[in-house]
Amino acid sequence: MNTNKTQANMYKLIRELSDVLGIARMTVLCLDSFIESIRLLKCRRDQFDALYKDLAKTITECQPSIIPLMRLLKYFEEDMEREIKPEMDMATVKQVTIRLLKDRVAQIKRNTGQVTENGLAYVKNRDVIIVHSASTVVINTLIQAKVKLNRNFKVIILDLSERTRQSVQALSDAGIDYIVIPAHNLSHHIDGATKMFLGAMTITKDGKIVAPVGTAGTVSLCRHHNVKVHLFANTLNYSIRSAAEQKIFQAEQEAQIGATDFAMTTHSHDLVSLSHIDHIITEIGEVAADGDLSVPPVPIRGKGADGQDAAAFNVGFQEMAPASS
Repeated sequence: MNTNKTQANMYKLIRELSDVLGIARMTVLCLDSFIESIRLLKCRRDQFDALYKDLAKTITECQPSIIPLMRLLKYFEEDMEREIKPEMDMATVKQVTIRLLKDRVAQIKRNTGQVTENGLAYVKNRDVIIVHSASTVVINTLIQAKVKLNRNFKVIILDLSERTRQSVQALSDAGIDYIVIPAHNLSHHIDGATKMFLGAMTITKDGKIVAPVGTAGTVSLCRHHNVKVHLFANTLNYSIRSAAEQKIFQAEQEAQIGATDFAMTTHSHDLVSLSHIDHIITEIGEVAADGDLSVPPVPIRGKGADGQDAAAFNVGFQEMAPASS
């Protein structure tokens, strides 16, 4: 069995699922799958730690890094150190492990739900909102603004295949007015737009966001036309590492135009400077884009669930160490 090829295929699948589902739903899916694997696991007590380390190594080697999942698993490991005792039998270890993983699933669901709630304040009547590879949080914010607040606005969806289909269906079901256009035709519609909403996979410590391909160009066009860019991000998406350390997947493939053969170099995700983002909406409210990104962000507007501040959501502010190469 070719382990390297198997891992490469798995990472490709994870990238594709992340593109379709968004990073928050992808993280929940991974944790739910982990829970199910623990339920089905049959091994001796002394084999458990090694099996988990294999899984953790696989996760840390994903391209690009899945920062929310890495951070949640780091917290999970700390939970396990506190709660798993040497005298526990395998059945008890499994029960405790599943309970702790469910706690982390609840955490990301709670956080993303609060981002949606906080985002409602940024949808106004008569808005024309551009969405590029709209995250689950962005789509839910738009739906809730229509359904709960009866806001009247229009959405410009930039076509991104499978994600577009999901966005169209969700907005249609909510009765939201929209049009779908190719991203490269946005210049024909930009003058009527009032703002742009987007999600991100990661916010890096050196002030970049890791976002779906095409985001950088769309953000640049919005900036040029003074269309305010709104980033909706769970604080679990903040990384203690730089953009260069995010393991963005790079590939070369053979291409041909006429009689000319050449190698095409591609990257799985874009990098966008936070200096191009006007508003960052998180579960603790709006946070500054120019703060110290090596520490938990502090809200400049709004509060999170139960009025908690950043520290309550970001205890430790750390993530799993990347696997050594």
